[in-house]
Amino acid sequence: MVIWFIGKSGAGKSAIGNRLYTILKKEISNLIYLDGDQFRDAISWDLGYSIEERHISEKRRSNLCKLLSDQGISIICAALSNAPDLREWNRNNIKDYFEIYIKVNRSTLLNRDKKDIYKQYNRKKINNVVGEDIPFHEPKYPLITINNNGNENSFDEIISNILLAMKKEEILT
Repeated sequence: MVIWFIGKSGAGKSAIGNRLYTILKKEISNLIYLDGDQFRDAISWDLGYSIEERHISEKRRSNLCKLLSDQGISIICAALSNAPDLREWNRNNIKDYFEIYIKVNRSTLLNRDKKDIYKQYNRKKINNVVGEDIPFHEPKYPLITINNNGNENSFDEIISNILLAMKKEEILT
């Protein structure tokens, strides 16, 4: 099983994915958590942030998830994942692959901006920011879409909604 959190920088993918991992790890002993930033530091440190380099990093992540999944390891992956062709590849090549889209409006992203990505972009200090000068491609087939603007649902409600969706789809029993 591969549960893949998708969303822009600052959407809450890592926080939600990590919390879900903590909950599910009690039931699924072979579950691992892959965070996009940590993955980049470990495996894609040699790449920048251009569209082409992002695609290479995403391909590496997809291949690693398939390799681990094929060996019976369950994975929660939280990563921007902006390449529709690789999402399609994941769906076609990774058994029990499920996307969860963490959707956040622009004003909330600008207010959160823990990594100062959007501030730096707006000050013209960086470019190649997904959702700004790189278009963000919303997932077409997520298991569930979570609106995480901070006013729709509490953190616990978000996790509850994800767990309910997973049970409804018989991903969890």
